[in-house]
Amino acid sequence: MDIGTIVSGVTADNVPYLKLFLIDYKKEFNVEKVNPSCSRCLNGYLNDFKKKYNKMENNSNYRLHKKRENLILKFGSPIRVNNSNITDDYAEQLIKNYSKNPNFSMDFLFDKYPTTKVKEVAPTLEVQTEQTAKKTRKKRK
Repeated sequence: MDIGTIVSGVTADNVPYLKLFLIDYKKEFNVEKVNPSCSRCLNGYLNDFKKKYNKMENNSNYRLHKKRENLILKFGSPIRVNNSNITDDYAEQLIKNYSKNPNFSMDFLFDKYPTTKVKEVAPTLEVQTEQTAKKTRKKRK
């Protein structure tokens, strides 16, 4: 939302966005007084909100490599996974989709991942790579 909408907009109940915005700002930043008539102050309040919510840490156990950010969750999905929106569910879906590749490894995709989950996934990956190795050996002969 931009500052123009906050200043001039109203909800369906005709409550001004500015009133709601300032109430939320006071609660969030523990401020007693704000200046709703100062446009510079209002821009500052909005920037404070943006900074705070952009810095909020993601609690996922997974972190993608910088090179791997904005991966498509699965074929045909509009969701692009990056470090700001990754969840454990998204990461597990990525593992499921990318583990079909015989060259897949957790280190290829993630900077950080839980080692207990890898132990559960690793045996299936080893079986897949052994099977693909047997197939390639047969083709070479």
